[in-house]
Amino acid sequence: MPLIQSKTQVQPATPPKDPVIALILSLILAGGAGQIYLGQTTKGIVLIVLSLLLSCIGIGVIVWIVGIIDAYQIATMLKNGQSVGEWQFFWEK
Repeated sequence: MPLIQSKTQVQPATPPKDPVIALILSLILAGGAGQIYLGQTTKGIVLIVLSLLLSCIGIGVIVWIVGIIDAYQIATMLKNGQSVGEWQFFWEK
């Protein structure tokens, strides 16, 4: 069951976006830059804001790690030709 219902789909790019680049971007910028690179812009911004805000209470790193894993997995799904929802996370296959 999705956390947030996606109204639009992100289609695979030609050439496909690289999962490693998505991972590195999310690693560098608070867990959401990879999603922005992949076309899940709003989701990426929300992840960045959440990880920064929640770092004040010590759990921002969890959001950051989830964002890194999510960016890699979503990029892999797109690379394999599968479209994803704008709010779809890696566990919602």
